[in-house]
Amino acid sequence: MHRPLSYSTSMRQERGAPPRYAQIAAAIRAQIIAGHLGGPGARIPSEPEIIDTYGVSKTTASEALKMLTAEGLIVRRSGAGSFICAHPPQLRTVEVLPGARISARPANADDFSGSAEAIPPGVPALVVEVPGHPTRIYPADRTYLVV
Repeated sequence: MHRPLSYSTSMRQERGAPPRYAQIAAAIRAQIIAGHLGGPGARIPSEPEIIDTYGVSKTTASEALKMLTAEGLIVRRSGAGSFICAHPPQLRTVEVLPGARISARPANADDFSGSAEAIPPGVPALVVEVPGHPTRIYPADRTYLVV
């Protein structure tokens, strides 16, 4: 069984914010990566549970689950529910050099062009700038920075 998702007022649609389905997907993604919903094969909240928790339409709940499926985080089984995939992304620790400037912002397509790592829509990007070194960008939902 999974822990219930907690509703956050930050899930409200604000001007310039990602769509609600992307915000919900980001919340579920973060819980999967942190292990709060169990490990591989664990059932995640169903569409009706997402509708009740976030006060959204069936379409919005479905789009959130479609996004997580497209990212390879979950697998959906008709009549059975949605489950965490066998190999979800893991949290990573990154050591930051002294004098680094750290900021967060919405990710954009240019951040990961030519990179093996992608940041899903709705996930903030952590930007680490150190004088004399290339700027590094990490997905905020799966990165711990150690200063």
